[in-house]
Amino acid sequence: MSGKQVKIKRPPTVNGMPVDQFIEENADPIWLHQNERWELMPVEDSIFIPGPANDSETTEDEGGIPF
Repeated sequence: MSGKQVKIKRPPTVNGMPVDQFIEENADPIWLHQNERWELMPVEDSIFIPGPANDSETTEDEGGIPF
C-alpha cells in the first residue's frame, strides 16, 4: 500500500504443518505431561483393568491376605 510492504499475518507452522498438528504427531508423553497437554496423551487400555465389584469376590492367599 502506497509503496510500503505490508506484513501478512499467518498462523505459525513447523515444517509446513500447523504447530498443534506437529505436536500431536511428534511429542512424547513426557513432554506432553511437562507442558500440561494431557488431552493429547495416548491412553493405554491395559491401565484401566476393571477390578472386582466388591470385596467378596477378591481372592485370598494361604495367609488370608487378599491380593
